[in-house]
Amino acid sequence: MDQWMVALALLITVLVLLYKWSVATYGVLSARGVAHEKPWPLIGNIPMKGMIGGLPVLKKMIEMHAKHSGCPVYGIYALRDAVFFVRDPELIKLIGIKEFDHFVNHNSMHHNMQESILSKSLISLRDGRWKEMRSILTPAFTGSKMRIMYDLIQSCSEEGVIHMREQLELSQDASIELEMKDYFTRFANDVIATVAFGISINSFRRKDNEFFRIGQAMSRIGAWSVVKAMLYALFPRLMKVLRIQVLDAKNIDYFSSLVTAAMRYRHEHKVVRPDMIHLLMEAKQQRLADPKDKSKDAQYYARLTDDDLLAQCLLFFFAGFEIISASLCFLTHELCLNPVVQDRLYAEVLAVHQELKGQPLTYDKLTKMKYLDMVVLEALRKWPPSISTDRECSQDIDLFSESGQKLFSARKGDVLQIPIFSLHHDPENYEDPELFDPERFAEGHAAESRIYLPFGVGPRNCIGNRMALMEIKSMVYQLLLNFKLLPAERTPRDLLNDLRGHSLKPKYGFWLKFEARQ
Repeated sequence: MDQWMVALALLITVLVLLYKWSVATYGVLSARGVAHEKPWPLIGNIPMKGMIGGLPVLKKMIEMHAKHSGCPVYGIYALRDAVFFVRDPELIKLIGIKEFDHFVNHNSMHHNMQESILSKSLISLRDGRWKEMRSILTPAFTGSKMRIMYDLIQSCSEEGVIHMREQLELSQDASIELEMKDYFTRFANDVIATVAFGISINSFRRKDNEFFRIGQAMSRIGAWSVVKAMLYALFPRLMKVLRIQVLDAKNIDYFSSLVTAAMRYRHEHKVVRPDMIHLLMEAKQQRLADPKDKSKDAQYYARLTDDDLLAQCLLFFFAGFEIISASLCFLTHELCLNPVVQDRLYAEVLAVHQELKGQPLTYDKLTKMKYLDMVVLEALRKWPPSISTDRECSQDIDLFSESGQKLFSARKGDVLQIPIFSLHHDPENYEDPELFDPERFAEGHAAESRIYLPFGVGPRNCIGNRMALMEIKSMVYQLLLNFKLLPAERTPRDLLNDLRGHSLKPKYGFWLKFEARQ
């Protein structure tokens, strides 16, 4: 009996100590005078049910954002850590642009995982290392380089159209219904394979190809992945000692072998292919460097390793695999529910097609399509690829408005989240934000003060935004030219309520109906 009592006493002591440890930091936001939600022990304000897909997290984010109207900053606790959400547009510009030198870094867990290949990727690098890598990669994403890679992307979108036509021919009806997440993931997969890894894969024909299968496994966020990420946030040293990886090492090795083999073959056989591997190899050899820029250290380029290049390819993979497919799903969903917008866009597509007189669409023609640009911009406004971005404060700073009002006192180590999705759905920033209205981006309508952040803000925005826009526009052009997009029986009508977790995917998928245009 005494042993049971001792065991019970020890258990109660451990639970009390765990409780005290878990709530020890929960006074930070109150002490800083920041409005916040009441946290739960250990998990803080993280909606566990939402993390595993049980709640419409994005809608909850909008509601929390609206609840704190008038506050330049509001907060939550992510597990034990205080996180500050920046609501004020002027404050966002200060953090992202004007006072950028105080907010250079992301709060990425990968930079603490030196054994992880992603610790070398642009999104995880910090301070001077990030600046050096950004300067190396920036020339690879200019308009001239996009022209070089455009034909590769156009070929992938045409293969998608050919597949759709074949499905229509097999159908007994004049239309077919497709789940678009799978369709656009295959397109994004093929673009990444050819542009980033230098291999041609038609995933519409080769349904279960290895690149696609491993890519899906890597991008799938299951319950165990969420648990591992949380454990890294709570116990980073323990996780490093235990050598527990968030990503499967076998999958990383597969992509590593692809990049290494491609670079070796090209180097030995003097092969030049207009893709990301070639541009990264050029960067390593400093051929992309501006010869007039004497500030860059040539020795740094020489120190670039194959792992550095692989990390950027993997980052490109993660960014493209999910973001491009999700963006295309949302855009085509809006087109099928807004036939007036679709008809006007089709008219522009048809006019450009007729101007080409049988010649293939060029990069310059694509980028000059004004209404297509408006439609894509509005889709990215309503359904931004990243629901938030963050900055970590590197040194104390008081942030003031132009009128001299103190907006926020940031302290070293503060993590500031910029809630992109909530800002884009805030009626203070966009009138009737749930309405899909491309006219918001008509020439002369765009206000300079508007918060528009689909690819982030300031010098640390998404380096691949030009390529993302090129991929999206290329596929939309081909689809609209060849097919009419209609709602299917399973098309969600209230998409915001139908989304679950952070996956940006409806509970039953993105279903559309397609009819061939005459």
